[in-house]
Amino acid sequence: MLKASRTTGALAITAALLALAGCGSGDASGSKDTASSSPTAQADPYHDAPWRMQVVNLLDALRTPQDGRYRNWMPDSADNSLDFAYTPRTAGDPGWADRNNKGYAVVYPGQLGKPQKTAFFKAITRDDTVVASSLTVTRADSVPREGNADYKFAFKVKTTDGKWLTGQAIGNGTDASRGRIIRLVYDTSAS
Repeated sequence: MLKASRTTGALAITAALLALAGCGSGDASGSKDTASSSPTAQADPYHDAPWRMQVVNLLDALRTPQDGRYRNWMPDSADNSLDFAYTPRTAGDPGWADRNNKGYAVVYPGQLGKPQKTAFFKAITRDDTVVASSLTVTRADSVPREGNADYKFAFKVKTTDGKWLTGQAIGNGTDASRGRIIRLVYDTSAS
């Protein structure tokens, strides 16, 4: 009887020490308290930023360009002379012959014919393999606080085959559902 009492006492002390050390976070049913083990900060502090979401939304919209949603961030009416910088991949992509030393080209989406526009969209989405929701801001160079201010940021984004692309986006606006993106380029060394 004395031996059983000592064992019970030792177990109670051991359990109390483990609880104080953080090894016993759970209830009597054995379920773990997940709130205490979750990180306090997001990996990407800009995850919900409207300017990041503009780029995510454009990438999503370019997967189904026939519905025209992409025009919320990239106007392309026939009378539109607004330009857009992107990274062409092949000689068949618009602007290929006019690329700069980083591999970027400037095109006028409103002046592209249907086959050129299709190639342009496929280059931006990397043949629909870019997973838009995976876009993570790696460096925010210019962040708008309100109104129609400009933004500029570096990012990484994953493709469906597990590769990561890095690049840069430039645009303006603080509304995720519309704005004006003028640059969405990928680093040619990584793409």
